[in-house]
Amino acid sequence: MHTFKRGFFCSDLSIRYPYKDCTITVPMLLLLMLLLPMLFVAVVEIMRICKRFRTRLYLRNLWRAEATFSFGFIATYLTTELAKHAVGRLRPHFFHGCQPRLDDGSSCSDPQNAELYVEQFHCSNHNLSVRQIRELHVSFPSAHSSLSFYSMLLLALYVHGVWRGRGGVRVLRHVLQFLLLMAALCVSLSRVADYWHHWSDVLAGALLGVAYAAITAAYVGDLLRRGPRPAGSCPPSLSYSHHLHHHHQLMADNNNSTASAKVHFLAAAASASMTTTTPLDDIQDSEVEDSADSHGSEDSHDSQDSQDSQEEDGDEGVYKPPLPRPSTLPSDLTHVV
Repeated sequence: MHTFKRGFFCSDLSIRYPYKDCTITVPMLLLLMLLLPMLFVAVVEIMRICKRFRTRLYLRNLWRAEATFSFGFIATYLTTELAKHAVGRLRPHFFHGCQPRLDDGSSCSDPQNAELYVEQFHCSNHNLSVRQIRELHVSFPSAHSSLSFYSMLLLALYVHGVWRGRGGVRVLRHVLQFLLLMAALCVSLSRVADYWHHWSDVLAGALLGVAYAAITAAYVGDLLRRGPRPAGSCPPSLSYSHHLHHHHQLMADNNNSTASAKVHFLAAAASASMTTTTPLDDIQDSEVEDSADSHGSEDSHDSQDSQDSQEEDGDEGVYKPPLPRPSTLPSDLTHVV
């Protein structure tokens, strides 16, 4: 692939760092970020089914996990290499390794080239091979950073999905995940310390690796939900039927409560109708009261004695015939004459 040949300013100090050997070489990177994680996955898959080990099941789970990891690793590497050759950013030790010369034979140390932006140049260091000169133009982003963060983050997510437990076991799981991320961070920072990458190159590579690890874990391998089903959980269909039965039961209870409320309301209305007088009864009662009042007024006008009027009022207008006179004469008539 053709690498973009970027120019530079002669006064740029960010590309004048000394050359140093790599702390983490490419073979070491492949060993730490590719072979060891795949071996770790193989051991963990054996531990998951050690009680009921079946070769066919183990090979199927191992193939799924290793294929997922390899797919994301290759995708991260290809994306990083594409960005490297498309951007063509110079490494921090570019001046020390290339020792550039302008086409007119002058160099950046000449006073007239102090503020000059150089695009046409060639490397005067003949000890470098073509591949090494090409490596001086592929600083952004850092492949060490992207691959290490992808591998360690995906491995941490894998551990989170397959290692279940509480208490001390859960603490050990988090400790292991922390150590994996710290390994990726140490590899990335070594590229800045060795003057092989700028800090922005390492940051961009880390973000690229994190993005590919998250996408691979969530959409390619489904590593976040590979843990055992918790006790007491039911399949989606059974869960839906249970909720549907519960919903029907609630509706039946509501209908029963509504029917009972209607029955109570009708019973209360019936009892109220039995104790309530009709308008015809009110008219008859008023007529009886009026006749009683009229008879009482006539008796009060006809009687002259207060005691007889009280008795007539107490009888409520009942007619009483006059008392007959006594037919017998008194036996003693001596006093009559």
